[in-house]
Amino acid sequence: MIPLHIDVKGKQVLIVGGGNIAFRRLLLFLHEGASITVVSPEVLPEIEEHANQNKLQWIKKKVEQSDLEQAFMIIAATNDPLVNEWIAEQAGVNQLVNVVSNADKGNVIVPKSVKKGRLTLSVSTNGASPKLAKQICEQLSDQFDDQFIKELDQMYERRKDTKQNRLG
Repeated sequence: MIPLHIDVKGKQVLIVGGGNIAFRRLLLFLHEGASITVVSPEVLPEIEEHANQNKLQWIKKKVEQSDLEQAFMIIAATNDPLVNEWIAEQAGVNQLVNVVSNADKGNVIVPKSVKKGRLTLSVSTNGASPKLAKQICEQLSDQFDDQFIKELDQMYERRKDTKQNRLG
């Protein structure tokens, strides 16, 4: 696997499952502007609240193959590893699939990430220890203070101006 940042704004993201891991993934994709559908007979109250606020669509049922068809990305986050693996097997060859119960069954790993201004830090242990990935990411993040982020924004503006001057 290679590290990659993907723009999911407006993309169809299907999250199958309604528990804590599904909710954490949901928040990540919601923050990035994805169009989210959650398929699960039951969900955490926080997920239901987001659905009630029309921030996502919640389909209150067990997943079926037809639910997978339109998704750009699928997060298999049920509490049943066999269902998660079935989801990965049913997905299309060009769909991105994250299987939370067994990273090897999907074709995408969602790393722990932290954003500070234009700086994005991502850490993955390739499924070995999400807890360790979180600790490492937080330790790395602590090294970059507000002054650094301000300087990075200034670098971005200078680079943007330089590109504009070349073009125009």
